[in-house]
This record gives sequence, C-alpha cells and structure tokens, in this order.
Amino acid sequence: MKTKASYLLLVLAVAVSCCADACTAILVGKKASTTGYTIVAHNEDHHAGCFMRHAYLPRREGAAAAYWSEVKAQKGPQPIAHAFFNEHGVIVFSNNGGVVKEWAGRKGNLQKEGEYSSLTGDGIGYRLRCDMIERAHSAREGVDIMTNLVTRFGYTKPSRLFTIADRDEIWVVEVLHGRRFVARRCPDDAVAIFPNCLTVHKILPGDIVSANISAKGPDFDFIAFYQGPRDWKSPYNLHRWMDAYRIAAGVDLTPGSEYPFSVKPAHKVSAADIKRALSSHYEGMPWAVNPKHPKNNQTDLQPICRNTTLESLVCIMGATPAESEIHRTVGRPCENKYVVFKPHAGDLPPDTATGEKALRRLRNHDLPPED
Repeated sequence: MKTKASYLLLVLAVAVSCCADACTAILVGKKASTTGYTIVAHNEDHHAGCFMRHAYLPRREGAAAAYWSEVKAQKGPQPIAHAFFNEHGVIVFSNNGGVVKEWAGRKGNLQKEGEYSSLTGDGIGYRLRCDMIERAHSAREGVDIMTNLVTRFGYTKPSRLFTIADRDEIWVVEVLHGRRFVARRCPDDAVAIFPNCLTVHKILPGDIVSANISAKGPDFDFIAFYQGPRDWKSPYNLHRWMDAYRIAAGVDLTPGSEYPFSVKPAHKVSAADIKRALSSHYEGMPWAVNPKHPKNNQTDLQPICRNTTLESLVCIMGATPAESEIHRTVGRPCENKYVVFKPHAGDLPPDTATGEKALRRLRNHDLPPED
C-alpha cells in the first residue's frame, strides 16, 4: 500500500510540474503575416492556485507606460511569468525553457563554467523583463538591455525563453542560469513556434551570445550541450510543436525530426490561424485528447490548450502602438471568447488596475494579493 501511495504521489508531482511549464508561443514575422506587421501570441499555463490580472502602468521617470498581464499566486512564492507591452510598441513574454543538465540531478551533469555559472548577489529574475520593458524603444534595444543585465547580474532560474517583439522584429532570448544566453531574430518571412525547451542548435551569424558560448567554436550545439534530448525530444514538447506548426503555418513536420528554430509557412498567417492553434487539443491527430478531461498524468498527451491554461494572448502589431491590438482570453481559449482592446489608445478591459494601484501591484508583486 505504501508503495502504491508513493507512486501516486510521484505521478501527481510530475503532472503538476509539467502543467506549470506548459506554455506555448507562436511568433509570426512581418512578411509571413496577413497584416504586414509582426504577430506574437502565447498561452500562459501554470499550476493550481494561480490566476491572471492586468494593469496599465503609468509613465514615470525613466520608465515607459506599459500594459501588464500578471500571473499571481494566492499564496506562497509568486511566479515571474508576466507579459508586458510598452508605449513604444515593445512586448515581452516568456516560456519556461525546461531542465538544463546541471540542474537535472543526475549523472553526467555539466561542470560549472566559472563566472558564467555565477550570480552577483541574488542575481536577477523577476526584474529582468520589468527593467527591459521600462527602457526599451525597440525589440533590438530590448535585447541589448536584457543581455547586458544578465551579463551584469546573472539569471536566477534554470532556463527561460523570452520573446521580445515590436512591429518589425521578433527576437527570442534563451537564457540559462548565470550569465549564459543566445539571442536570435526570427526571420521576417518565417514562423517560430516553441513549447518548453531550448530551440537553438548551431550558433549563426547575427546571433547575440554570451562570451563563453562564442568561445566554443563553430561546431558547438547549444541544445545538445546544455539540455540534451530529455526535453527537446520529449513527446510532451514534440506534440505541441508539431500541432501548432500544422494548424497555424500549414506545415507538417516529421515526428522525431530536429526542432527547427523557425520555418517558412505554407500561407500568410492570420490571427485566426493562431487562435485555432492555441485552442487545440490535437484534434485530428493520433494523440487527440478530450478537451474537458485531459489526461494530466500522461504528459505526452498534454495539448496546447488544457485545464492549466490561465490566459491566451495574441498581440497584432499595428503601424503605431496605439493601433496595436491585444486579443485576450481569461482561461482556456477553446471555451472562452477573445476580448479585443488597444491598451495604448486608452482602450482597456474594465477591471484593469491603473495609476497608483497599478504601481503598488508592481512594487508588491512578491507578496500575496491584497486587491
């Protein structure tokens, strides 16, 4: 009986941890979209006890005004998986990047890499995207701000994939614990989709990398060295990755094939294409699941849209920040309507915190909710 109970607890722990790391991002370059500008989208998944709330942070000295979609826990440690969209038209959100070898707790762990594995003080975590979005006037400037902060302080978590975008460019910044990172621009004529694993193999001209990675030479494989196949070849990630490309981009990828950083879509991609992908439960695929009863103890069957999806966010960039639209659901997009608003035109959902209330939330993010 004790053995059976221990097994059930293990299954539950695996399910909860996977659900907490189950976000999916879809990025569409400006030449690949139906609008002529970039479109970026994201399903935010997290564990039980978390919820979403939103605010509009006012402009203040040294900081741009910004729409803020906040992940909040009822109690305990507060998540750091927020999305921000500032008045200069720069947006940032993130995916958990999965397990990296030196954090995996098994034989064959990577050796430490000296200063590149270290932190200054407590390092930087929650404030990384906040500091970037307060100062960035473009996606490219945002990449410089973020990588400089990581180089200076070191990142506190095992791994994270940040999307930084404006109307013309989309960048993905893959950050590992300490001072290690790769930043790559999504090609204008391509779509980049990723679940919860690293996506860069060989370093390419134009990539922005930490000094230790640039020193490893032209044959260095970023994923294989830092992560290995446990995450980037797992069915849990592979199925979502294939399904999103199939629905949003019209591209069928071979099971077991190497993750591409991006692909050219079979057609121009619209917001409607993206929403269909973000609402998917693998319909029409061999591993389809019942959307009302997903099998949370079978991680290879976890769909893009599931019972841990707290929010679906689609940002359709316009010619100006005021013309840019956010389409947002509260909860799963398969059963909730997308609400459309233009945060930088003063068009906000009615429950949006503003002014001093919004700033108080930002200051007290690490505390349980008071309002």
